[in-house]
Amino acid sequence: MKLLLFILLLLTVGCSTPSSEINMQDLPELQIEHSVEISESEELLLGSITNLLVDSDGDIIIVDGSQRYIYALSSNGDFIQQVGGRGSGPGEYEFPGPVALSDDNKLHLFDFSSRTMITYAKENGQWEYHSDFAANFNEYGFFSRFFPIANDEYFVVTNAMQVDNEDGTVVRKIDNNGNVVQDSVYTYPQNERFTVLQNGMPRMSMTIPNIHRQGRFNVDYEGNQYFGWTDSLTIFRKNKGESKFNPVLNLNVSNLPFTDAARDTLLSRYEAILSDNNQARRDLISSFPDTKPIYADYKIDDQGRIWVQMFNREEDTEWVLFSDDGDPLYKLSLPDGNNLRTVRHGSIYTVENTEEGLPVINIYSIES
Repeated sequence: MKLLLFILLLLTVGCSTPSSEINMQDLPELQIEHSVEISESEELLLGSITNLLVDSDGDIIIVDGSQRYIYALSSNGDFIQQVGGRGSGPGEYEFPGPVALSDDNKLHLFDFSSRTMITYAKENGQWEYHSDFAANFNEYGFFSRFFPIANDEYFVVTNAMQVDNEDGTVVRKIDNNGNVVQDSVYTYPQNERFTVLQNGMPRMSMTIPNIHRQGRFNVDYEGNQYFGWTDSLTIFRKNKGESKFNPVLNLNVSNLPFTDAARDTLLSRYEAILSDNNQARRDLISSFPDTKPIYADYKIDDQGRIWVQMFNREEDTEWVLFSDDGDPLYKLSLPDGNNLRTVRHGSIYTVENTEEGLPVINIYSIES
């Protein structure tokens, strides 16, 4: 019932607001200037950067997923410290997963190995271990994303085993002891997905952003909540203290069709999974929709503006910047290989890999 009510709410609100048409190519190009490059150094040995955050002071937190370390850097890239360390003691982790910053500059890390949420508090420019608690996956399912909110509570985005007799995704609120404060804050269907079969049995299940319709839940720096599906440029926002979502973006943008070349390009990325499984390849081809999703992801900056990562005809992506009221402002094409991670303090933070496979952080200042 909660699932149905949430879907009806989105449909009702979405239908009540007329969509407007816009040609993204007519927007002016956002002018940016490269200001800082951060690469490997004697103190900073990098394998891969799986997460990048920027706190209210401008300091940078990065998670090295391959070497399983967390580092703090100053705004100009100077090494500050390794946050926590490998192990099983207080403040230690084995497989650092999602990270997030709360508005008081506490750093929150979920360790996949111990299934523990670890919090570090920033004091005198350094992050020190503050507290931790164990997540109870048996109570609310596995979560791959979380958002710290007021009163040391969290929104966790979980994949439930069952929701009203359907597989679904649930947003729950938990406290800093891992207990559920509010169950089924939001409930929405699972992302579209493709299941690889082997000998007639499911081998793995995948949802592929540039093929499948996916739900995107987000929270901005003010605590406002956002939700949208990637197959249309309609994004809903529930302002802090309000009870319902309203569309902040509702634009009429045409979906681009899948071409044979686009399909082959996407399939080539999954050859390791599909090369020895002709039936899986045929099944994946047959599961292709007629058109691509409109966008891959979106981010909210510290001014409440919405940055949407659009798909274009060349299979790459470009970004479109919208005001906090949903008005289109600029388009942005980043240099090849630059993956936008966050926007804060008037700067864009990206990660790219060198020819040697080493990650590099680039900071671009936004020209006013």
